[in-house]
Amino acid sequence: MYDLIIIGGGPAGLTAAIYASRAGLKTLILEKRVPGGKLSEIPHLENFPGLLEPINGMELAMKMYQQATKFGTEIKYPEAVVDLELDGLIKKVRTRKGEYRALAVIIATGLEKKKALVPGEAELLGKGVSYCAVCDGPLYRGRQVAVLGNNDKAVEEAIFLSNLAEKVYLITDGLDIEAPKALIKKMEGAGKIEVVKAKLIKIVGEKQVEKVVVEKEGSEVEIPISAIFIAKGDEPKTEIFKKSGLRISEAGFITVNEAQETNIKGVYAAGDCTGRGMQVVVAAGDGAVAALSATRYIRAIKAKMSKVKHEQGLFYIEIEHGKRAYHRFEVKGDTMKMMSTYTPPEYRGLGLASRIVDEVIMHAKKLGIRNLIVECSYVKHWIEKNPDKVSNFQVKYDIKA
Repeated sequence: MYDLIIIGGGPAGLTAAIYASRAGLKTLILEKRVPGGKLSEIPHLENFPGLLEPINGMELAMKMYQQATKFGTEIKYPEAVVDLELDGLIKKVRTRKGEYRALAVIIATGLEKKKALVPGEAELLGKGVSYCAVCDGPLYRGRQVAVLGNNDKAVEEAIFLSNLAEKVYLITDGLDIEAPKALIKKMEGAGKIEVVKAKLIKIVGEKQVEKVVVEKEGSEVEIPISAIFIAKGDEPKTEIFKKSGLRISEAGFITVNEAQETNIKGVYAAGDCTGRGMQVVVAAGDGAVAALSATRYIRAIKAKMSKVKHEQGLFYIEIEHGKRAYHRFEVKGDTMKMMSTYTPPEYRGLGLASRIVDEVIMHAKKLGIRNLIVECSYVKHWIEKNPDKVSNFQVKYDIKA
């Protein structure tokens, strides 16, 4: 049981974790790959505030990671989320490894790489098919490689690879290049990059990429390569969140307000998955705002839940309408019978039962109770952990519940 679960460990998720953990929240990040997200794929970051010199994206990501863990964030990776239950006070997040629960959730999943959707792509993934030139490019030093895409990201990756590979083919999928003129001029000056205005038909290889087949001017042409880096852009993958009841825009982004709140209370979203900015600094800012909003929400929930009320023979916390955590007791003379403790299953792990039993013991002291008859196994466990709080009583165990 956590105060806050953050889904995604990129700059938005890591920044949210830094703020939340520093505020004292028990925080968990679930990241399906490795911490850093797309930030770790940036070879040189020059426009992040406070940096006088360019920094490698992976280096900045590791600094964020270390800062989050320094404040107490728990980070689990690789661990992909497969299902969520976001209605109700307790949010449930399921992965293939188990179920995690929290009072609030921040979604910071960023964007997913667009696939080429051609034969051989899935079969040769990790065997020469890659979506990250910075990550995998050094593996193909001195060899012929290709980049698929016509945007500025594709041009940047081609330039980066030209410093490693013998030759780089920039396959545009039959489209014109759409990138700033300065970037195109830099590519042309690299000397090792050949632009191929053709459509990718398939990727070929037995155990490793050996070549690609493209369609150019009505004919199929084979290009021998050792790897192809797919850079067709990014898209949101938010189907799982839509299924969980979150409002998703027509473009597939999670809808939030200025406080990063979604349409479900206690659920927030930050970074590229909301469709705003698409910059590291914007994602970090969104993560900070989401964490501040979640912190206020969680503190309000805890304050409400910590108020222990009393009526005849019962101490309880009204968690939400129709749901209580409680302890039943009975007083006869100088003896209190502690009968049963109950917390609804979905709210266990929040310390509610402990606070209630503590109130019952203080009430017993005010009444001048000398003897405690404990019929509840939870109370027995509580007394074993807090012997000093019952040192004035004669305790007898008669466990029935």
